[in-house]
Amino acid sequence: SLHQSIELFVIINLLVVGLSHFIRPQIWVDFFKLLASKGQAGNVFNALLSLGLGSFIFSFHMVWDGPMIIVTIYGLLLTIKGFLYLTVPDLGLKSIAKVDDSYNKFKIVGLLMSSVALYLMWVLISNF
Repeated sequence: SLHQSIELFVIINLLVVGLSHFIRPQIWVDFFKLLASKGQAGNVFNALLSLGLGSFIFSFHMVWDGPMIIVTIYGLLLTIKGFLYLTVPDLGLKSIAKVDDSYNKFKIVGLLMSSVALYLMWVLISNF
């Protein structure tokens, strides 16, 4: 079904991005420093990534019960983030400028993303 396809899409993205946050935090530090160095253009790029991904997920995954509500809420939150960063650009600029050379935050976020992905994968497989 379309819902299962979107769920798999989110699982793959959360797992790959989460693992890269944990295993290779330096690439994320470098990425966000690059975005911050570009000022408003960096903020717009970051916002459009969130808005594009979030609105795609949210538009095609209107599931409001059970464990897969996590996918819908994730899409909604990404959409809100993109909207806010485009309409209140200082908010987005502050966010990307906060990045420092400490990898701990990226590793924690990576573990969280990967854990959510594995949980969603378990739920998806259990429903087959």
